[in-house]
Amino acid sequence: MNGFSTSPITQAIRESCNQWRNYADVYDSWNSVKSIAEWTALHQDIVVPSAGPGGWNDPDMLVIGNFGLSHDQQESQMALWALMAAPLIMSNDLRSMCPRSKALLQNRRIIDINQDPLGKQGYRTATLGSFEVWERPLSNNFMAIAVRNMQEIGGPQKLPIMKVPGWRMCDFLCNVTQILPQFKELGIQRQQTNLAVAVNPSGVALLTIHPILD
Repeated sequence: MNGFSTSPITQAIRESCNQWRNYADVYDSWNSVKSIAEWTALHQDIVVPSAGPGGWNDPDMLVIGNFGLSHDQQESQMALWALMAAPLIMSNDLRSMCPRSKALLQNRRIIDINQDPLGKQGYRTATLGSFEVWERPLSNNFMAIAVRNMQEIGGPQKLPIMKVPGWRMCDFLCNVTQILPQFKELGIQRQQTNLAVAVNPSGVALLTIHPILD
């Protein structure tokens, strides 16, 4: 996190609190979720260093299982909140939640990313055309990567994994797993891989990568 530094204000908050709100209230609206993610990215040099075991930035609740987000947008919120190490607080009516939303909220692999014991908050590392990339260092030399398609019309768009900044951690070989939109073991990839991820409009591809020895 070159260039990131804890501000005196966030340090003072951390000394007294275990979690703290950063921005405006979330609403059951994709514009609301996007605005929170964008605010976090624009202020990540201040908020990211303050997060860690014992204290967490809180971008407000998940609106998954309500009515304002498409399923792709719900996956985007879940992935981004997991990478931001955000408290995963639900705001929906459990009695009327659809099965897909329930499965997303209970996805153990995403929850494991969110609660990774290393405790480092992820951050936006690149904007590449219609894509933005968020990355989070995980324990045991893993990394989580969220590739979000910022377009909201049209069909899926593809991004070569080699364009993702975090891919540079793979000196030779990496094991790649896709968590969203569907779980897939993408296998061992060489540094000069042709692998590309396809992402629906306003959706996300959530991956983990792990460098390995040949």
